[in-house]
Order: sequence, then C-alpha cells, then structure tokens
Amino acid sequence: MKKIILGVLLSCTLLVSQMVVAASFIIKEIQIEGLQRLTSTQAFDQLPLKIGDTADERSLAYATRSMFKSGYFEDIQLAQEGNLLLITVQERPAIGFISLEGNKILKTEQLRAALELAGLKEGEIFRRATLAQIELELEREYNRQGRYAVLVESVVNDLGENRVSIAVNVNEGVTSSISQINIIGNKGYSDTELLDLMSLQTPGFWTLFTKDDQYSRVKLTADLENIRSHYLNKGYVLFNIESTQVAISADKTEVFITINVVEGGQFQIGKLSIAGQYDLEEADIWALINTSSGQVFSRKSLVSAASDVRELFGDNGFAFAEVQLVPLVNEMDKTVDVQYQIRSGKRTYVRRIDFRGNTRTSDDVLRREMRQMEGALASMADITASKLRLQRLGFFKDVAVETTPVAGTDDQLDVEFAVEEGLTADWSIMLGYNDGEGPFLGGAVNQNNFLGTGNKMEASFSSSSSTDEYKFSYLNPYYTVDGVSRGVDLYYTKRDYSKVDVSNFATDTIGVDMRFGYPINDSTRLDFKVGYERIDLELGSSPATEAAIFVAAEGQNYKQFKTSINWNTNTLNDFWYPTQGSSHRVNLDLALPNSDLNFYQLGYSYRSFMPLNYSESLVFSAGARVGVVGSYGSTSATPFFANYYGGGFGSVRGFAFNSLGPKNSNSEPLGGQLVTTASAELIFPLFGDMPSVRTALFIDTGNVFTAGEFSAAELRVSGGLNLAWLTPVGPLTLVLANPLKQTTGDQTQSTHITLGRSF
Repeated sequence: MKKIILGVLLSCTLLVSQMVVAASFIIKEIQIEGLQRLTSTQAFDQLPLKIGDTADERSLAYATRSMFKSGYFEDIQLAQEGNLLLITVQERPAIGFISLEGNKILKTEQLRAALELAGLKEGEIFRRATLAQIELELEREYNRQGRYAVLVESVVNDLGENRVSIAVNVNEGVTSSISQINIIGNKGYSDTELLDLMSLQTPGFWTLFTKDDQYSRVKLTADLENIRSHYLNKGYVLFNIESTQVAISADKTEVFITINVVEGGQFQIGKLSIAGQYDLEEADIWALINTSSGQVFSRKSLVSAASDVRELFGDNGFAFAEVQLVPLVNEMDKTVDVQYQIRSGKRTYVRRIDFRGNTRTSDDVLRREMRQMEGALASMADITASKLRLQRLGFFKDVAVETTPVAGTDDQLDVEFAVEEGLTADWSIMLGYNDGEGPFLGGAVNQNNFLGTGNKMEASFSSSSSTDEYKFSYLNPYYTVDGVSRGVDLYYTKRDYSKVDVSNFATDTIGVDMRFGYPINDSTRLDFKVGYERIDLELGSSPATEAAIFVAAEGQNYKQFKTSINWNTNTLNDFWYPTQGSSHRVNLDLALPNSDLNFYQLGYSYRSFMPLNYSESLVFSAGARVGVVGSYGSTSATPFFANYYGGGFGSVRGFAFNSLGPKNSNSEPLGGQLVTTASAELIFPLFGDMPSVRTALFIDTGNVFTAGEFSAAELRVSGGLNLAWLTPVGPLTLVLANPLKQTTGDQTQSTHITLGRSF
C-alpha cells in the first residue's frame, strides 16, 4: 500500500514541517483519530478540506496550519491511504483547576476574577504561554494595589485524561510606599493645597491606620480627577494634566509620583443666555441659575444649575426635558459665554403605577407609600421619593423604578416599581455581655411585615443578673391614610438595682401603652404615648435613709397614668456605623393626674458625624446628653428609683458603671435629678479595609447632680480607645479608658466590654 505522510510537530517555540508529497489525489473519505475531548464535528469545523476536494502539497499545508491556529492541538499528522485522508491529532490538555496559595492581601475571588477577565479559567485549553500570562495578570492586579515586589510562580501537574492543574504560588512581598509626590507647573495653588485634594499621601502618623501612603492606580486616577475638577471649579477652563509619571525604586518598595500640569489662566463668566423650546416662565429658570456675568467660571455651579433646571421641568410634568450646557471660550478676554439649551417637550401624565415582585406584600402597602399619583403630572421628585419610601420600609432587598412611555401617545407614561422581597420575619436568640450587668440571654420573634399588611409585631424577652424583661408590641404604621401610626405595648420588667452597684432595692413594673406617631417629613417624626403601669417597690435589708423616708411618705406600690412626647430627627447615613449626618432627640415623660406619684423626665440627646477626608476613613463625631427629672403636685420628692446614673459604657467611660453622682446614707450610688454628658471621637481604621470594625479615640465628660446643684468643676473627664466589632450576635465593644479628671473616692475602671444588646 502506498503511503504519503505529512508530519507537523509543534514544540514550545519551533514549528517543524516534514512533507513527502506524491501526486495530488481526490479526497473520497476523511478520518480523524486521537480525539478525546473534542467531538468529530468540532474537529471537522477546523479543517478547511472536505470530500471531493483535491489534496496536494499546498492544500495539505494550509489545512495543517488552520487546525493549529484553532489552538486545540499539540500535534497533527496527515496520511494518505488511497483516496482516504487520515488525520491523527494529539489534543492540548484542558485546565482542570487553578489553585492559588500565598495570597493574603488580595482575596482569591478577586484574583480569579482578574484571571477570568484575561480569559484564563478552568475548562479552557492549556498552552505553555498560559503560565506566563497567568503570572503577568496576577502581577498586574497586585501592581494596581501598590505592591510591586510581588513574585508569582506557577507549577503544572498532570491530572490524567488530558487534563492538567496549575498551582500558583504568590509571594506578596511588601507594599510599595509613596515616598514623594511632586506637582510641577502649578502657580495659582500651592503644592499643599493640591495635595490636600488627594487621597494618596506620603507616610505620616495617620497613614499607619488609613493606608493612604500605599500606591494604587485607581486612587491616583481619582485624585487626578479631583485636581482637574478643583481647577475647573475655580475658573481654569484650559487646565490640563499633561503627564503623570510613576517611578519605582530598585527594590520596589518606594514609589515616586510626578504630576505635570498646565493651569492656563483663570476665566470669568461672560454672557449667560437661555435658548430652546420650553413652557415655563423664564424668570423661574433664571432663579435657579445662581451665576452671573463677571463671576469666576465654575463648572460645578453651572452643572448644578443645569441639574436644578432639569428637576424644575421634571417636577412640573416635563419628564423627558433636556438641558444642555454650551460653553464658548474666549481666550483673548479670558471669558466663557454660557448658553443653557432647553427642550422641555410636552407635559407628561402618569397613566398607571404598577408593582412587580411583591409576592408577600399586598399592593396597598406599597401604594400608600407613593408620592406620585396616577392621573397626575409626572414628577421626577415624587417618583424618586416614592422609591426611597419603599426602600425605607425594610421589607425589600432591592427596589427599582422604570418609567415607560405609553405607546400611541406623546404625553403619558407608566411607572413600574420592581421589588425583591426580603426577610421580614425572624426568630432570634441573643447571648451577650453588658458592662456593669454581666451576661444576658434574650430571644425574640419579629414580624416587620405581619401577614403582608405592613404592620409590625414583636414579642421578646431578655434576662440578666439584674433584670428580667418581657415585651409584646404591635404597630400599624398607617392607622390613617395620612401616615399616622398607632400601636400598643405590653411589658413586664423586674429589676434588682443592687446587682448593678446601686442602692439596695428592687422594682416590679407591669404596664400597657398606646402610642401614636406622626411623620413631619422623611427624617423627622413626632411620637405620642399614653399608658398605665403599676410599680411595686421592695427595699432590701438595711435600706438607705433616703429610700426609707420616701417609702414612709409615699408607700411601696404605685399606680401610674403616664404620657410621653418624643421628637426625633435623624439624618445619619447608617444605623450601626454612620459617617455622615446627625440625630436629635427630645423626650418628655410625664405622670398624668390621678397617678400615685407625680413626676416628669425631660431629656435631650444629640450625635453628629463628619468625615475628615475624601475616603471617609477619618470621621469626627460629637455628642451630648442632658436629662432632668423632677416632681410636682402632692408628691413629696422625686422618686429615687427614677434618678439618672452616670459612669461606664454609654456615659463617662473610665469610671465604674453607675458610680458617679450623689451617694446615699450607705455610701452607695443614689443617682441624681440632673445628668449631663458630652463626648468627642476621632474614628479611624485600625485594621485597614474592615467595614465591620470601627476604632476611635475619645474624650468623655459629664456627671450626675442633685437638682439645682450643677457645677462645672464637678464634671469628670476621661479619654481612651474604643474598639467596636459588628459580630453576628450584635456589636462587640471594648473600651480602654483612663480618667483625666477625678476626685478622691471616685471608682475608676480602665476596661469596659459589651457584647450584643438587650431588647
């Protein structure tokens, strides 16, 4: 049998071809042998020859090259047996799996994502060049994070069945630190002013915690945009960053950044004009354009004005209004003429509002949160407010809104809110430790969306060495269509004050409250409460004189009719770890006529958070609290068990729990009728990017006083470190504190710890 062989072998770097050519022949049959993973169809798809073609030296060479280009084959041999073309192949192995070891700074998921972005993942064809590509992509990912001393090595292991595994070992090295940032070409602003706009910094005390001295390409890009925006907002319309050089030291531990800028001179606003087609009064538009001729050009102000104008049209029914800024730069006189080009279109009305995805929550619950009404003019502000109100319900994982023009009309649209139901019912068991009270146990069942009605139901209990508490509450947040809420609370509390280092007495309290709430706006709420409670007081052995005198005058069992008023304004951006905003709370608890004891409690508390840097990793927080309790009418004195106490976590850290303030005849804490505390905190990241951990340096001051005996000289002061970690069972807080101002007899405590929270 006559046989012609065309052999083509592929080594790592050299393609060698050997051809023994006979006369050309007509292909009547084609066979491919050696396939393992590929199907015959996939293999034939890579072959440019078919039955009936004429095979010769050129066509066979071309066919071989085409099959190699597919990347599937390690070796290909072609042979002729009569009119049969026999192709024997050796497939390249597939990547069975890729393992990563040694990476700590960058997570495995992040590195795998970088590899997949480059087309390197399990199941793909393995090529020797793949190893170099894997190492290159991983090094690039580390370089983006400021680590240039990284070393990546790969090892290939045979898994059998034409599959291989790749073990990637990473030596992350040390982080490259920014040694110097040079800005060249700036005249209008100093280096210091421009460096303050950057998150990247040279090493300093705070960079030990913020890590801002670690180079990152992403951060540098953002910093350059901050500098560019600063200049454009200050009138430098021709400002340009000509180049940015990043140099690395020989040992790859230091980074040097040089930024070359051209300022181009400061420009002023020239002519301002409005053009286009619009159906609103021009005076209303001009009222929102807060710039005038002769002012320094500011891109931020102009863009903000354009956005305000767009919102004005959107709020007046022009849902698809367009507002464009057209600047004309006059280099000769250093001015910029600005024209607002407006096209309002037609007023648009909302035909229908639909809801999708609310499998558990009824449509009525969602519809009552709407600020946009069906049949009314479409208002983008009202549609956005409606979405925010749905998000704040706490029922949904996600809320999305979409507006769709109604087919066949040019003045109607439909609004659809797509929601994803979240967890609104949960059972929980709470174990924790509270400074001053010791360990506690709690449990609760919560229904934030009871039977899909939007009503809230909670039943809970908690128990510690000093307190046993049981509570049931039910709230209808829409008792009226105006959003007035109504709820009821049932509770029982048994508290032994001797267990928390206070006077030797205990109280049993059982009560019921009816409460109403009225929303002033989205961040402010006014709540009212009326109720009845019975208080049974029990004095311990050797009671304090103050307690014995009070019991002799008022007895030990009290029936109380009470009311309370609470004003609460909250703009904090997070429940657990806010970085912006403030909260104000004023509350008044008052005993009503026919109560056995006539007394009141009036309090105010405040807390604010303000970020100190661009990344909000440094935050300043300040807070204060003032409370007054007093008696009126026939009650001889303020009930001693209603007094305020001070010291410990949540008060003045560094002093023992409940230890501050007046003492009774047994030298035990008696509490006082006036409490005042204040604190300031500098919040900073101690463990890098760990959002569940918050650390702060703090200063506390405050004390508890007898009514009318406040003295600034008696205020206690402490300072220290507060470490909080948000665990699955609640926040774990560790405080290391040191009294800075104290007097003889004060009980100090350098460590406070609290885990979880009671109900």
